[in-house]
Amino acid sequence: MTTSAPFFIVGTERSGSNLLRLILNAHPALCVPHPPHILKYFAPLAASYGDLGDPARLSRLVADVRGLIKAHIHPWEMIPSAKELVAAQPRNLIELFFAVYDAQCRWAGKRRWGCKSTFVVDHIEAVLAVCPEARFLWLVRDPRDVAASSRLSMFSPFHPWFTAQLWRRQQAAGWRGQAAHPENFLLLRYEELLADPEATVRRVCDFLGEEFDPAMLEYHLTKAARHSSALSACWQNTGKPIQVGNSGRRGRKKLSRSEVRLVEEACGDLLPGLGYSRQSADADSARPGRWRRFWFHLQDRYWQLRVEFKALWHDRNYRLHWQRRLFLLRLRGAGHVR
Repeated sequence: MTTSAPFFIVGTERSGSNLLRLILNAHPALCVPHPPHILKYFAPLAASYGDLGDPARLSRLVADVRGLIKAHIHPWEMIPSAKELVAAQPRNLIELFFAVYDAQCRWAGKRRWGCKSTFVVDHIEAVLAVCPEARFLWLVRDPRDVAASSRLSMFSPFHPWFTAQLWRRQQAAGWRGQAAHPENFLLLRYEELLADPEATVRRVCDFLGEEFDPAMLEYHLTKAARHSSALSACWQNTGKPIQVGNSGRRGRKKLSRSEVRLVEEACGDLLPGLGYSRQSADADSARPGRWRRFWFHLQDRYWQLRVEFKALWHDRNYRLHWQRRLFLLRLRGAGHVR
């Protein structure tokens, strides 16, 4: 049954969400732009804008959301006008978020939009309150592989312990969402997508009520994929066909045995339910102490500096990283005095 209800890719970064985004965006009816993460950055500040029934307050929020999109590290070709967003008369941040994507979808000439901001996993109930027919693609990847990949990424924690903590929290939110709204959720494993792309994509299309289109498996030939792969080393694989070897133990070999144990200690009770088994029989039985976590913080900062230095020379959008950081600092500062 054809629908225009939006859909959301949720889970944890470095789980193949950008790959799935581009596959779906290659469908002739679906628009899935790279997300500026509106809910992630504005949800903590939403209360400071007050009642959006006040035109001045709404205009201020609209201006700030447009500022975030302008500073987006994956630039949009079209930024919705303030007039268009105000005319939608959003009553809250979620409705404004929807208005932004509605405008982008109209500009792209497509029928239905999706959002791959994995952080929407924290806003499931709020999204369903606005659109009860919304669909969630809960994309999961082995946390040990997520931890190995995150160490090289600009967009995630660097130390495996912190990555594992984030993975655990976000998968727990996914479990709660699926339990409360099973008809709105589809659990996907990244490993399944790599092992049998067509069967997995067909299953996604069935869930969304869309016809499968062969062009979806040729996503890497699209303008969107070429643009994404050229912007950052973190996205370079999006310009290639699906990389079957990117799953399983290939990534895990980048972690030490101690790091694997840390990840398994943090995620252990969620692993079996999501189809993953322990690699280590002697996973740590206790949470790392204060001084050990302090050492993790130092290592995390060291790896961050290494990745930042490399990105400075190789990422075309590195300037935009700092532009967004400065914008968010100003935004949070202003939020305290509103």
